[in-house]
Amino acid sequence: MKSLKTFNLSHECIRIVRSKSNQSEYCERAIRAMHNKEGEFDVSNLSTRRLLVILGLRKDCEPSIRALINHHLYEAE
Repeated sequence: MKSLKTFNLSHECIRIVRSKSNQSEYCERAIRAMHNKEGEFDVSNLSTRRLLVILGLRKDCEPSIRALINHHLYEAE
């Protein structure tokens, strides 16, 4: 069973979907693929800033590395 739904999409997403021959199937496959991967962790999805913060918070991070991270994140702005 299918139903019609309306969503707000960026112009770029609309351009991509319009270029597909079966737009509904394309959207459905994309949503299912994203949904199936929701539970997986992928470090490449994290920003560099977030990775630096996480590294700086680790107990095994060398003090010299932590100082460089802190300078880059908080003092160089």
